[in-house]
Amino acid sequence: MDSLMKYISRIHRCSGRYRGEKIEGLNGRQHTYIFHVCKRPGISQDQLARHICVNKSNITRQLGALEQSGFVRREPDPDDRRVLRVYPTDKAERALPRVCELMEEWNRLLLEDLKEDERTVLLSLLDRVTQKAMAAVEETDTDPAAESGIPGKADRS
Repeated sequence: MDSLMKYISRIHRCSGRYRGEKIEGLNGRQHTYIFHVCKRPGISQDQLARHICVNKSNITRQLGALEQSGFVRREPDPDDRRVLRVYPTDKAERALPRVCELMEEWNRLLLEDLKEDERTVLLSLLDRVTQKAMAAVEETDTDPAAESGIPGKADRS
């Protein structure tokens, strides 16, 4: 039996390669960050990590690169200096329409050979699988083992 992860992983890697360097200063992985930071200005790094399902070290690394390139700025939360809030710059706001265009283009390309009812079923099934995956991660994040130093919700701010 073929693994679901094989297909999901390949699609994800192909997506990054497809979007690649189509926006100056951004790689394919960073498009998602630009999209979410522009849609939620002031989101905390931890909230962003949970929202796009990546670990904190990835968030820190990618936001550092985006900050250095002038796409985002990070500021300590005035009520809790341990929390970093992320804001898009004008450069990010200018890139957002192209990011959205590339995301829509990729979706159209992948789904163009499917009939409407096939698209509906595929997207519905993927949504169910995604919800199950996210619930499993949340369950892991709330595991009592987190109290003993295993990364998870217990160390989130």
